[in-house]
Amino acid sequence: MIRKACYTIVCLLTSWIMSAAGRCDEGDQEQVVPPGVPAEVAPAEDSSGEQTAPPEDAPEAAEEMDPSDSAPSSSPAPSSSSGSSNSSGSSNSPGSSGLYEETTVQQPWDYSPYRVLVWLVSDDPTISAATIEKPLKLYLDRDFAAVWRLEIADAPAAVRSTANRGMDQLSYDSITAADPVLAVKRDHSEAVRIRIPQNVAQYVQKVFGTKGQIAEVNRRAAAAGDETIDGITERLEAITGDAIALREMWADEEVEALLVPRGMAIALDQPEAKLITPKITDLVAKAVDAYDKIFIVRIGRESIPNSIDVVEVDCLMRHFGPVARTQSSTLGTLVEAVGRGITNAFAPVVRIENAGQRNAVGLLRGGGLILDENSPAAIGVDDVLEPMTRKNDRNGKPILIGPIDWAFLLVTELEGRNIKMDYYAGRAGGLQGRKNQRTFRTALRVRPFGESTLLRLHLQRNPDFPLIGYELYEKELMSTKMTFIGRTDWNGRLKIERSDDPFRLLYVKNGGAVLARLPLVPGLKPMEVADLSGDDMRLQAEAYIRGVQNAIIDLVALRELFKARIRLRLERGEMDKAEVLMNALREQPSNEALANEMGKKQTMFIKALGSKEANQRRKVDEMFTTTRELLSSHINPRLVRELEDDMIAAKKNGGKLPPQEEESDEEVETESTPSAAKPAEAEPAPSTT
Repeated sequence: MIRKACYTIVCLLTSWIMSAAGRCDEGDQEQVVPPGVPAEVAPAEDSSGEQTAPPEDAPEAAEEMDPSDSAPSSSPAPSSSSGSSNSSGSSNSPGSSGLYEETTVQQPWDYSPYRVLVWLVSDDPTISAATIEKPLKLYLDRDFAAVWRLEIADAPAAVRSTANRGMDQLSYDSITAADPVLAVKRDHSEAVRIRIPQNVAQYVQKVFGTKGQIAEVNRRAAAAGDETIDGITERLEAITGDAIALREMWADEEVEALLVPRGMAIALDQPEAKLITPKITDLVAKAVDAYDKIFIVRIGRESIPNSIDVVEVDCLMRHFGPVARTQSSTLGTLVEAVGRGITNAFAPVVRIENAGQRNAVGLLRGGGLILDENSPAAIGVDDVLEPMTRKNDRNGKPILIGPIDWAFLLVTELEGRNIKMDYYAGRAGGLQGRKNQRTFRTALRVRPFGESTLLRLHLQRNPDFPLIGYELYEKELMSTKMTFIGRTDWNGRLKIERSDDPFRLLYVKNGGAVLARLPLVPGLKPMEVADLSGDDMRLQAEAYIRGVQNAIIDLVALRELFKARIRLRLERGEMDKAEVLMNALREQPSNEALANEMGKKQTMFIKALGSKEANQRRKVDEMFTTTRELLSSHINPRLVRELEDDMIAAKKNGGKLPPQEEESDEEVETESTPSAAKPAEAEPAPSTT
């Protein structure tokens, strides 16, 4: 216990010293500086103060090492070989790429501060990182001095142009679209062995690119300290055409690789492209891998008051949060407005430690550094979190990344630093699974800035088929009570307003059957789309079955009426009238005719549902099976055979049915007639004059 207490005190003192020291010289280690971060960073120094360089074989060792072996097990972070340093251990160099990073003591997750980068986007030259960095840091230090390691820089050109087109359209692909990459054909004979730039120089003969692109890459490679780009420079060959001509060369079987922007490389197909990132400066993708949080701040001075839009990027999950909007009337309040927008956009991260089908336990990042329960970095009871998952391949590249569809976590209890949560999801699973170094599960606190969310329902795999007239109900979390909200319109849409509780658990019904459960936080996104397996075909089958069942009941009553009238005519000796009624009875639908018609309809419904709608197919089969049992029980040849026997007996008796003994009560009870028809059977025959 004493050792544990001493360790806790040391961690707190270390965090306090790092915070009090301000943002000391961040250049204690050699680093690859992300775009926008000041490059005046001194090389690493040893204890004697002399500059040291990494060993010559360090790059090869770092790149050829299995990425899965280098990923820290105590931190949800991608492996270092992919250029990511999102580990729970804090480095003095927020922009470090991790290639030559010295071994540091791994900090516990709940004592690990966030590495944060703020990118400023402004068309006004008087507003830049150089002019507002110090006052903005002072403002943010009020809430985040202990839990953030902050850098502020002007946004790269690619990020700036994307932000100016629309902050709500930002995505990982859009901000990294301008990053140069080496696109190698996946059907290359050595594609399996090509993983790093050195492999490209080893196995690829020529890499084609435009003159401008090659010159730009060479310039940025020289700035990074490697003019040969790991030997790729000798393989580069410029073409005379532009980027369009370069893209058309991809279809040439002789072409092995191209030097193109990342956005173009993603669109290459037949065959697909394997993307290799060269070691150059100002790569947006490297910046995303080097930080935990990036805030893109766009300052618009087109009108008064000035508009300030902030979007948070969770780097591990490559998740872009909602746009936090603030305003500033004067330059004097600009820094405060920017800081307020960043604070509103910030989403604390919870690492999922254990997860079940309906609950989960997590640990808040930097929770041990938070002393004020009202801190923006803290999590409280009744907070709603959005769960996310990332799964990497052997190279540290994500094969599954982002939020879990239609799933949220509701904080129910704080037990020490452990956060207990209830899990609500539209489908089973999601958070459960084996733990390994390539799988990371986290959750971000939601920030609903809107007043409502437009919900649209459409048929699964068919967005042009809206689900019209479907009912939505809200279920109370602590009871089974459900409240009707509304029905979808002609386009399958329904506006869901915000309420006192930010989290709403919705159920979709159609024809009384529950089709889906949709957890929703209104205002988090302007629109949510749910693709559901439509219930219209099942409802059509149900309507047909109900019609058949009603027809069976009517037919049973009609047959009993014929039976009573035929026997009445036979008892009176009216053989001719009894023959007419008997022929009319024989013309009524038989069991075989109804069963054949039902078989054709069942085949039609099953074919329309298809093989992927197993649940609805089962329901339709059950309805048809029940109706067939009803048909075989009540519509059978027994009644006709009994009346034909009565006709034969009447002819033998001179045209009149001989008197019959009354049936016992047990015999009457064993007759297979519907309960609705029994009163008519028990009624005495009407008297005639």
